[in-house]
Amino acid sequence: MRNRPRRQKIVSGRHIFAVLIAVFAIIGGYAGYRLIMTEVDYTAAQEEYARLRHYAPGGNASSSNPIDPAESEDSTVSDSINEANEQAPDLTNINPDYVGWIRINGTEIDYPVVQGTDNTKYLTTTFTGENNPSGTIFMDSACTNGFDFFTILHGHNMRDGSMFAGLHRFTDNRFRADFSEIIVYSPTRGILTYKIFAVKLTNIYDEVFNLPTQGIAERGRYFADFGFSEEDLRDNLDIMVLATCTLGERNERLLVFSARVTN
Repeated sequence: MRNRPRRQKIVSGRHIFAVLIAVFAIIGGYAGYRLIMTEVDYTAAQEEYARLRHYAPGGNASSSNPIDPAESEDSTVSDSINEANEQAPDLTNINPDYVGWIRINGTEIDYPVVQGTDNTKYLTTTFTGENNPSGTIFMDSACTNGFDFFTILHGHNMRDGSMFAGLHRFTDNRFRADFSEIIVYSPTRGILTYKIFAVKLTNIYDEVFNLPTQGIAERGRYFADFGFSEEDLRDNLDIMVLATCTLGERNERLLVFSARVTN
């Protein structure tokens, strides 16, 4: 009888151990499931944008049908895109929010750009409307002049290196010297070339995010720190800022600044 408490303790200890094993198994299983689903999402987004690149400048939409015209609102989408394939593609038949295509040599950045009515939709929505954490590269909703005057583009810093993850390469001065050119293909303005002039590590409270709704004076004061005068900005100098998050604090942002050098 004296051994009963000891046996009870052993049994209780085994029960606790079994419960802990079950809990860890559930947590591990869920973590594994989330990891698999993340990879599935990454793959789905990469495949979608790979298909869309057939329509991009230099693509090969004429030899394949990567996006089914039946999925768009207009069955003539393939013909209209093929005609503009070597210039500035117009993908509004696939997504009416489309405003252009961005490409940066030396990086994986080669994507369509959209503009929604807010800055939340395309955080988790792909170009063709699929729910996916990769989202879409999008123009800030406060930019009312398209790629004129002042533009901010947002994109995720994806762990698989997609979307705007490549912007972090520009923190290397040597890399920036070799790949400082950004090409934007606009269906309304044609081919635009920008040259990167600065990179800044900041946060979501940076004044630059308030500039799209302000005028030349406010923009001039901000960019004076980069060597631009108010007169420079008044003389049709268009500025484009590319923004992405970092692996640091949640509110931290990396900004890549560029100025248009051609029409």
